[in-house]
Amino acid sequence: MDRPHIVFPGGEGALAALLDSAPLGDRLRALGTLRVHTDAPDATEAVARLVGADVGLLGTHLSTAALPTLAGRTRLLAFAGTGAGSYVDLPTATALGITVTNVTGYGDRAVAELALALLLAAARGVLDGDRGVRAGRWTGFPGTELAGAQVGVVGVGAVGRAFVGLVAALGMRVLVCDEHPVPDLAVLAGDDARQVGLDELLACSDAVSLHLPLTDATRGILTPARLDLLRPGAILVNTARGELIARGALAARLARGDLRAACDVFDPEPLPPDDPLLAAPHTVLTPHLGFRTPQALAAMAAGAVECVEAFCAGRPLRVLT
Repeated sequence: MDRPHIVFPGGEGALAALLDSAPLGDRLRALGTLRVHTDAPDATEAVARLVGADVGLLGTHLSTAALPTLAGRTRLLAFAGTGAGSYVDLPTATALGITVTNVTGYGDRAVAELALALLLAAARGVLDGDRGVRAGRWTGFPGTELAGAQVGVVGVGAVGRAFVGLVAALGMRVLVCDEHPVPDLAVLAGDDARQVGLDELLACSDAVSLHLPLTDATRGILTPARLDLLRPGAILVNTARGELIARGALAARLARGDLRAACDVFDPEPLPPDDPLLAAPHTVLTPHLGFRTPQALAAMAAGAVECVEAFCAGRPLRVLT
């Protein structure tokens, strides 16, 4: 590709700064012309900024309706993150001749550590305690010790494995559920760790942490019936994808008052002001912070730039389908 026009339409300020400055900005400018927008445009403006670009660097959603406006010029959409299929309609992009890439592995430890932080916050009532102190109340929430408790880890990819190591170090007993066998589970979590089916894991765990990718098979995998399997007092942590939980099902389960939830991801994002989850009791909610550490953001941005360099050089890519 001869001197492509490369555009980052905005939406993630920290990512924009990394892409616009040395060394990553210099690497992109060595390939072609670069325009990095540092604000957060609405969906219409983001698409308008990409029109005419040969390469788009993405950190936000791109609607299916917008893709045809890019056809004929844009040849690559390099998504700076994992799970590009949640942000770009991959079949439509492919049909229009637009290659989509993503970055994996950049935030495995960061997300696992946030999942642990959310679990600890929910177990010990950290947010309730903070709000109480600020409101002049000096009452304690009866917390739960995690050592000896049973944690169910749903999905044992890179993030799930990192999380297993963290909770095992706290002395938690580990159950895992994954579509593939985990032959080194005893090494990760001790001899009493077991791999079980999802329903058994939900019914037997004091805490459950979700680490699945979003696919057609996993979308809505936590149905209302499955949420009902969670024992009273259990904690549900989700740092993976909000769409893993059937829409509305978690708020309905929380309304009973016997479940705690700690979520970093939602469906949709951001949550509308009237979403019942915002008023649900016993919750810890964070705004998709999992990958937001300097280390993870730097690795994510570098991975996206590597995809652009490989594409421009004609080197093989792992094309998403």
